[in-house]
Amino acid sequence: MSVHTKNQALALLVGGAFFMEQLDATIIAPAIPLIAKDLALDPLSLNLTLTTYLLALVVMIPVSGALADRFGTRTVFRWSVALFTLSSVLCAFAPDLPTLILARTLQGGSGALMVPVGRIAIVRTVKKSELVQALATMVTLAMVAPIVGPPLGGWIADTGSWTWIFLVNLPIGLLGWFLAGRHIPQLKTDITAPFDLPGWLALTSCLACLICGLELSRHGNIASWYAPTVFAASLGFGVLYFLRWRTQADPLLDFSLLKHNTFRVSFIGSSLVRVGYGALPFLLPLCLQLGLGFSASDSGLALLGSAVVVIIMKAGTAALLRTFGFRTVLICNGIACSAGLAICALLMPGWTLPGVLILLMAGGFARSVQFNALAAIAYADIEPSRTGAATSLNTMFQQLAVTLGITLSAWLLEWFATHAGRSELTAHDFALTFLCLAAITALAIPSYFALERHAGADLSGHSAPDPKRI
Repeated sequence: MSVHTKNQALALLVGGAFFMEQLDATIIAPAIPLIAKDLALDPLSLNLTLTTYLLALVVMIPVSGALADRFGTRTVFRWSVALFTLSSVLCAFAPDLPTLILARTLQGGSGALMVPVGRIAIVRTVKKSELVQALATMVTLAMVAPIVGPPLGGWIADTGSWTWIFLVNLPIGLLGWFLAGRHIPQLKTDITAPFDLPGWLALTSCLACLICGLELSRHGNIASWYAPTVFAASLGFGVLYFLRWRTQADPLLDFSLLKHNTFRVSFIGSSLVRVGYGALPFLLPLCLQLGLGFSASDSGLALLGSAVVVIIMKAGTAALLRTFGFRTVLICNGIACSAGLAICALLMPGWTLPGVLILLMAGGFARSVQFNALAAIAYADIEPSRTGAATSLNTMFQQLAVTLGITLSAWLLEWFATHAGRSELTAHDFALTFLCLAAITALAIPSYFALERHAGADLSGHSAPDPKRI
């Protein structure tokens, strides 16, 4: 086997793992109401199956590199694939919500190891002249998952048992485990600095308590002091991590990167926009099925339209940035992004699938442009030696923002229904929740004005006008 063929096999294998991880994040959404019915649960309670999965992803990302350095890329990759596959089987046969949450947590944690470790193997193995192609192959496979996931999940839920949503991972995982032994190189590095275990534990506890506090505050049938106590614990662990961060030469999350204006704008904007749009995979299927009476298959197809637009606009964003520049695009499209969430409040009984598709595709256009632009401007002024630290900080908070968005949307739905004296959710509860999420997304718009007019010009190719001619 030639070196080029080996590199392509490696990229395809890691891309397959990336696909499996992304598929599992999207395939469950259309089936949430049916899973809740089968387990005799409130549908809002199943937000925990998404948030715990994402939270485990967040907290395990910093660990992946340290484990790969100590035990080797092949060992960690194979074990993570095996655990991901096992946890998928446990999800399929979970008899109750606690078991399902534990299995989803294991699934998210093992998924967080697969892709970063696989990416490490690619970057350290493939020569630079072929690296772009290898990474593109890996990412392309992952981009297919948000398209396939929702309609597949809806179809499985309508035509069979929701357990098959998780069992589809079984053949993929077994094949991946076998092929990893042949194509993933065993790479280790000399560990120059010990892993900051106390800092990681403080950070993990902070985030876990934050999500638990939000979930506890949604339930009115528990002691009123539970949620404030957990929030206080989250704050305390956050302070502990901050104190630890100040003493570390190489911290888990390097917040000193926020001194760069372009990175700070990207960080704030990405976080707020993802709180709003990150809730959609959870919120839309519930809205379409519980509020509008759609089937699981139709709600999956509605999510499909939005995902297709996201992929198409990955190429179109470059042209917009080249023509108008980062500042103008982020400000104008930021307004459109908030409007794209607000118009979801129009979804009421009587809407047809084509109408929903058009509405969601319009919002998907704005979302895709904003995500792409914010991702690019983040690295405009970051030194090459610190791109890894910048990526870790951005990735963790983007995933955390999605987790908060899902948790917050469940809290808002519960609050609006309870204060209206309703025991069941209606389309009006979803409409008010969409408007709140749109307002949160709009909070990012003022930060875009902090960008200079020529910010990121070397990335976008946009030529700022000569001030002498204005």
